[in-house]
Amino acid sequence: MSATAPGSLILIGPPGAGCSSVARAVGSAQGLPVLDLGRLVADELGTRPDLALVAVPETEYRRVEADTAVRLLERAQSGSVVVALGSGCLEAAGVRQSLERLRLANRQSHRVVALICATRALATRNGLDAPRSVALGTIHHQFVQMLHERQARCQDLADVVIDTTSTTPDEAGKKVMSAVGADLSRHS
Repeated sequence: MSATAPGSLILIGPPGAGCSSVARAVGSAQGLPVLDLGRLVADELGTRPDLALVAVPETEYRRVEADTAVRLLERAQSGSVVVALGSGCLEAAGVRQSLERLRLANRQSHRVVALICATRALATRNGLDAPRSVALGTIHHQFVQMLHERQARCQDLADVVIDTTSTTPDEAGKKVMSAVGADLSRHS
């Protein structure tokens, strides 16, 4: 983060906002380990990240996700890491409480960054702009509703908000580091 205030960076945001890819960009630029919740949950479930949510019942996925998220936040509290948390785990009260404790107790060194993005870009990034059967019903409407709820929750929990609509992961990573650096200098 900075030479005077090492800490952890927690990225939260809806599916497609770039938490995993921006975390990798920031981690690479800063020489910090990256902990990706989606990848770790998939590893624990013995599947790929893109299949994990459908490989097991959703209740099992969410249980493993919440338990893993709390462990990642505990690890973030004790060292300098970049955590790609996403937003699904924020449904769990224990995860929100852990995140808030980390954020408030370590305001000088740890930052929570919400990545937001325009709905149309998120729909494209999640493959919802492709032709689909009418049998799927109002999946687009449900997705948009979920996005709005998750983006609002992420913004409420964050120290910094970054829009990734028109950025590459590297560009978004630079925006994150610039915003976090400016935020850190105000609190130092």
